[in-house]
Amino acid sequence: MGLVGTSFEDLEIPEDYDIRQFEGMTLNFIVENNLAANILSHENEEFSRITGINIKIRPVDYDTLARKVNLDFIAQEGEYPLVYVDPYQTLNRFYTHLEILNPYMGNPSLPQISGYAVDFFEVQKEVCGQFLNNSNIYAIPFDSTTMILYYRKDIFEEYRDRFMEEMGYDWTPGTREFTWERYCEVSAWISQKVPDNQVVYGSGHMAQEHNSVFCDFSNILAAYGGDYFTGEHIQTVGQLTFHATRVMEEEFVQALEMYKKVVAASAPDSIRWNWTDSANAFLNGEIAMMPNWDENATHLENTAHSKVAGKIGYALLPYGDSRSGNIYGGSGIGINKYATEAEKQAAWLYIVWATSKEMQLRILQHPEGGSLPTRHSAYDALELQMDVDSRKGEERRDAYLKYVPVVVAAWEPENIYLRPKIANFYEVEQVLTEALHRMVAQDLDSRSVSASIYEALERIRGSGR
Repeated sequence: MGLVGTSFEDLEIPEDYDIRQFEGMTLNFIVENNLAANILSHENEEFSRITGINIKIRPVDYDTLARKVNLDFIAQEGEYPLVYVDPYQTLNRFYTHLEILNPYMGNPSLPQISGYAVDFFEVQKEVCGQFLNNSNIYAIPFDSTTMILYYRKDIFEEYRDRFMEEMGYDWTPGTREFTWERYCEVSAWISQKVPDNQVVYGSGHMAQEHNSVFCDFSNILAAYGGDYFTGEHIQTVGQLTFHATRVMEEEFVQALEMYKKVVAASAPDSIRWNWTDSANAFLNGEIAMMPNWDENATHLENTAHSKVAGKIGYALLPYGDSRSGNIYGGSGIGINKYATEAEKQAAWLYIVWATSKEMQLRILQHPEGGSLPTRHSAYDALELQMDVDSRKGEERRDAYLKYVPVVVAAWEPENIYLRPKIANFYEVEQVLTEALHRMVAQDLDSRSVSASIYEALERIRGSGR
C-alpha cells in the first residue's frame, strides 16, 4: 500500500512490516474529553483506512477517566488497550499495570518513534512517561497543556490611558510588574469602570471543588516561592510518597491569602466554575482575564463561535514575590498491560502514528484547536509553514504567532510549575481541593486552612496510604 502523501509517509516502518496484519481489530482508547483527543478522533479515519484497525475513542470527563482506567487496571480486564496516561491519576498509581515500552522501542522489526531521545522535551518525557526513575518508559508524551493568562487585548488597549491616569501604572499583562496584587486591582477596576456591554467582570477563576481549584491555586503558590512538599525528583519522575510538607511555611499562607483576594475580585460564579466554565465565560465575552489551559487558544480565536476572536492577548501568569508560575498539565499515551499480545502490537503502531510530528501538527492546526506539540521538530515545521504559506489563513496564523511563544516561555525552568507526582496523590488532592474550595466559598482564615491541610496530610503520611 502506498503511504506517500499520507500521515504515515515519514514514519519509521521496517520494509517487511505488514501494516495490515491487525486488520479487523478494534482498540478502545479511553481519553480525557479535551480538544487534542477530540481532534485526534477526527483523524483516526486515515489510520483505520491504512491499517484496517478500528480505533474507538472513548472521551470522558477528568474524574470519570481516572475512575474507569483505575477500575479496568484493578480488574485486569484490558478493556482499554490504549490509555490516556495522566501522570497524577494513572501513571503514579498504576504504573505497574502499564506495559513497559522499552522493548518496543528497541525492536528493529517494529515501527519506531523517530527521534524519541532528542526530539521530545526532556521534562515532558519524565513527567508524562516515567515513574520513580528513568529506567522504564510507560507512556509517550501526547499533549502538553499549560496554563497561561488570557486577556481581552481590546479592552486593555481602549482603557489603558484612563487606567494609568487613575491608578498610576501600566496595566499591560506579561511584565514583571504585573503581579497578582495588581491583577486583583485591574480585575476590580474593569468590573466597576468598563460597561457591561463590553465585558461584565474583570476576571474569572475555577474554584469549584474539583482538580481545577488545585491547579488554579498552584499557579499562585509557585509565584510566591511555595510548594506542597520537599523531595528529590518529586516533580519529574516522582516518588512513592511525600516525606516533608511545606504547607505551614509562610509562602504557603501568603499564597492562600492571595488566592482568596484573587477569587474575591473575580466573577462571583468563579467559586462554582472549573476550567471549562471559565473558558466558556471568556468565549462569550463575560470576563476580561482568566488563567486557563493553552489548548483553548485556537478555539477561542475561531470567529465561527467566539465573540472574542481577534481580541485576545496572551501572557505568562502574573508574578508573585518569587516568579511567574504556570502549571503544566500534559499527559501521555500508554498500553494496557492486560491487553492481548496482538492488541499491544496494534496499540504500539497507533502510538507511533499518534505521537508523530505530522499528527501533532494536524492536531494543532485543526479548526477546533489543540495543545502544542511535544516535539522540537514540530515547532521547526510550524515556523516554516507560517513563513512560507499559512494553509489555515491569516486568522489562524496570527493566533499561532500570539500564543505559541507564550506557552514555550511558560515551559522555561524559571516559569513552569510541576505538581508533585506521588503514588498517593489522589488522597492528597482530595484534601487540597476540599480545603481550597471551602476557604474561598466560606472566607476562612488562611492560617487555619494551612494548619488543617497540614494535619490532614500528616494523617495520610501516618497511615502509609
